[in-house]
Formats: sequence, C-alpha cells, structure tokens
Amino acid sequence: MKHLWMAALMLAACVETGQAGTDWVLATVDGAAVDYTATLSLAEPGRVIGQAPCNRYFADVARDSGAFELGMIGTTRMACLQIKGEAEFFQTLQGIEMADETPTKLTLTGAGHQMVFVPATQ
Repeated sequence: MKHLWMAALMLAACVETGQAGTDWVLATVDGAAVDYTATLSLAEPGRVIGQAPCNRYFADVARDSGAFELGMIGTTRMACLQIKGEAEFFQTLQGIEMADETPTKLTLTGAGHQMVFVPATQ
C-alpha cells in the first residue's frame, strides 16, 4: 500500500509540472514539416525515449526552468530508408538547450534550430 501511495504522489507531481507522460510527435524542424515520423516521450522523470525515423532511442535529460540538456543518445541499430533523416534528427536533438511545454505543443530550441512536437494521438 505504501508503494501505491508513493506512486500516486509522484504522478500528481508530474501532472502538476506538466510532465505526466505526454508522448509527442515531431511536426516541424526550423518551421518546415518533416517527411518522416519521430516521437519523444518524457514519461519517465530524467529520461527521454522515443522513435526516430528508423530506430528507438533513449537518453538522460536534465530539465530546470526551461533548460533542457540531453545526455548521450543511445539507439537501436536498424537500417531503413530514412537513415539520412535520422542522422539529422539526432544531430538537431543533441543540440537542444531549451524546452517550452504546453498541453498542445512542445518546442525545443538550441544550436540555431527549433523542433516543434505535438501530442501523439492515443
């Protein structure tokens, strides 16, 4: 019962800070629509996971007052037709320094780039 109570408190804290596990889908990079699908999830505190154009990925993330700093990105190693888009996706994502999250949009900026994500449909 104690573990259930602690889990409920952690979920409430995540909901209060807007980090209740929203899964995001990449909509634009630098204002242009992307021709591939990529996702990002902030469901686990201190971690980012998602699907790049080809491979699943994961990284530690530090977030504080809009600051957004990814650790080393790890990935699976599958080949596909979107491998060039994937390299660009990871390069842009690794340069992100700031995050602005609302219920309808996650905007990541850094290194002269902007990535806009929208909520994934369930």
